[in-house]
Amino acid sequence: MPTKKKISKVVLFKRIRALAILATVSVFGFNSCNSGVPEAKLVLRNDSEKTINFMKIQVAGKDFEQRDILPGTERMWQFKPNREDSFLVNGRFSADVPIQTASVGRTNNTDTREHHLTVKENGRVSYSSPK
Repeated sequence: MPTKKKISKVVLFKRIRALAILATVSVFGFNSCNSGVPEAKLVLRNDSEKTINFMKIQVAGKDFEQRDILPGTERMWQFKPNREDSFLVNGRFSADVPIQTASVGRTNNTDTREHHLTVKENGRVSYSSPK
């Protein structure tokens, strides 16, 4: 016959207190993980036949710089967008053709997780945002 084991009030209280502490720590951990703005991805593609010597993209208070981007290649960065930011792009091809644009695309939609900047043959930068 199985015997019933009695649990003392002190042991029961300690177990309940341990569960309460564990639940509190878990809630704080989940809140701190979800508190930030989700990160977005910035993708730069060189769609020209020339090598890009230098490229600098400014967005959300960050500067992303890259040198020697070969034709047909992509570079990716992650950033935390806010609703007022646009992309400021400066750069140059190997033949000293400037790549410059003031305000390309906007980060005003927090659902957009990817922002694509494509550099064309003539130095123009186009923006797209696939969902």
